[in-house]
Amino acid sequence: MIMIRSFAFLLVLALLPIPSLAADSWQGKVVNVLDGTTLDIAKPDGQIERIRLYAVIAPVSGNPLGYDARRRTTSWCYQWGDVAEVLPIYQEPTGQVVARVIVGQEDLAGVLAKACLASINMRTCKKRQTVECVSWHAWELQCRDEQKGLWANKDQ
Repeated sequence: MIMIRSFAFLLVLALLPIPSLAADSWQGKVVNVLDGTTLDIAKPDGQIERIRLYAVIAPVSGNPLGYDARRRTTSWCYQWGDVAEVLPIYQEPTGQVVARVIVGQEDLAGVLAKACLASINMRTCKKRQTVECVSWHAWELQCRDEQKGLWANKDQ
């Protein structure tokens, strides 16, 4: 059953078109990872922009898995030279920019979902009709089925 569900999501993913980058996207350098889903990224003009990852829910710092999520995000960015493509989605009333962040040709949402360190807010994805969420959610479901990461049975 696990394999069928995973295969079905991957099949749907393979049939989806690859979207082009948003017109207001920009490239920068990751200068700080505050937690798994919040990064400071330097714009080409040197201004630092605090970015929160779109549609990703991960444990916060202070939680053991929060530390793991931060470490995973940090190591992924470092592995690719800290170069990030930022695709802003919206700005919260507080001014916080929420964006998709692509590092090494992979969205950080997918990186965290594959590592079983984040869940995907499908309500947000459906509201904004974000097709990429399908693959991120497929990874989340696989992690749930295999009881890994956030879904590990702590009683064993």
